[in-house]
Amino acid sequence: MDNLPMPPDTCAPLPASLLPHSPPMVLIDTIDQWDCDSIQCSAHSHLYESNPLRDRGRLSVFTGVEYAAQAMAAHARLSQPSGEPPGKGFLAVASRLKASVDTLDHYRAPLRITARALAQNTGSSMYQFRLESEGHCLLEGQLTAVVEPSVPGN
Repeated sequence: MDNLPMPPDTCAPLPASLLPHSPPMVLIDTIDQWDCDSIQCSAHSHLYESNPLRDRGRLSVFTGVEYAAQAMAAHARLSQPSGEPPGKGFLAVASRLKASVDTLDHYRAPLRITARALAQNTGSSMYQFRLESEGHCLLEGQLTAVVEPSVPGN
């Protein structure tokens, strides 16, 4: 799969318009590129003391699972047929997690979140993800989400 940049005349929507969260829980800032198989996003929210995932002032590397889940959800929305209402998705499984650091606190550069679809159907999807900063892989793994079908009028 080639990770092709978006054409220059195509503007990606803001992540907040694609996610079922409200600030400050919208963690990704931009969608840098995407295609039918993958998405790459950037985030600065790991730098904020107000990050809602901080615990006792620290941001565990495993909060990267939420960053990846948001990239995955944004990709699902971007890949959805036009006009079709989104279903409600739930993260069901995080597996094959491999962390190379304990926290995200020491990385001052933006996070780069890449997610690639491994399998998708109407009720679930599985993605492989990678969270990087400053040229280092911080966390990688797989996520599986279950999607409830959308019900017209709800």
